[in-house]
Amino acid sequence: MAEARVTVTINGQNYPLACQPGEEDHIRALAARLDEYSRQIAASGGSINESRLLVMVGLIMADRLHELEKGTLASVNVAESPAPAPALSDEKSDTLAASIEDLALRMEQLASQLKAH
Repeated sequence: MAEARVTVTINGQNYPLACQPGEEDHIRALAARLDEYSRQIAASGGSINESRLLVMVGLIMADRLHELEKGTLASVNVAESPAPAPALSDEKSDTLAASIEDLALRMEQLASQLKAH
């Protein structure tokens, strides 16, 4: 099966990516979340390069995963105080953790592609 192509925008930068056919909307939704985090970080002041921004967003995502594993989830806005989230069932928690791990892998792949260019 041929790969699909999608272009996502994160912090004002366009990134053409390859994905599995049918995953385009999912990739766009994931990128929108990354864009939200990156814009919040960038708006917090100072100039930040893309590599550092990617690391900071990755750390936020890893922290969210950690919070999910503990049974709490902070609000989406990184500038706000964490707010407890309803407890997730083990099945939902496992599914969400797998999705976040998949996202982390895709972020690593994106970072590798960016280094190659």
